[in-house]
Amino acid sequence: MSQRILQLETLLGVSLFQRSYHDVALTPSGMELLEKAQLVVDAHDGLVLLALRGHIAGGVRLGIAEDYVLPMLPQLLRSLRHRLPGVELSVVTGLSRQLCQQVEARSLDLAVVTLPHVLPQAEILAQPPLQWVASPEFALPEDGIWPFAFFPDGCAFRLAATRRLIEAGVRHRVALVSANGQVIQAAVAADLAVTVMAAGTLPSSLRMLTEQSGLPELPQTCIQIVTRAQGLSPAMREVKAIVSELW
Repeated sequence: MSQRILQLETLLGVSLFQRSYHDVALTPSGMELLEKAQLVVDAHDGLVLLALRGHIAGGVRLGIAEDYVLPMLPQLLRSLRHRLPGVELSVVTGLSRQLCQQVEARSLDLAVVTLPHVLPQAEILAQPPLQWVASPEFALPEDGIWPFAFFPDGCAFRLAATRRLIEAGVRHRVALVSANGQVIQAAVAADLAVTVMAAGTLPSSLRMLTEQSGLPELPQTCIQIVTRAQGLSPAMREVKAIVSELW
């Protein structure tokens, strides 16, 4: 492989990689060539799909923010099984900002994320209000301090909730932090804490807290699907369309 890269560099008359003892990175010429090469590869994939007489196949790498894995993924997988049986889907979950970085780095093709602002290369799926969520049996502790379960720092929901709590002067503490949505829901179901979720994503085992609870009103959030900058294959475009339909 190294010999072939050297031959390519000789043919083009430019250095594609910056090499050091511990690291190898693309040069500006290498980055430019990578973008153009990706277009060629995607065009090739499109021709192959055309030769298959419209049968859409191939791999799609999809990121889903932890908040939406359980509400969205079962429906998405059912639709793919019926409409795109030849597509191989790889799903990555995580915090929205991390997923956006992976799309930018092209390690993901698409990602469903929640951020307070609309990103370039993004399509808005929904703008639901955020809601305080607790178990049906939850009661405020005797000390009057609200316990919360949040995703780690960098989560848009956590930032919005914390800002409103501080503005309203609500005494609170963080009882649990986890990057796993199921862990947070388990903590809420066990009456350990209250959390924040987007309207329409609450599981039936939990309830929304109303204004009478004493907690401040929360803002809307922006659910959006972001895509890599160039060269979506037919399979990627179809998966994106199905995700959009689910909202």
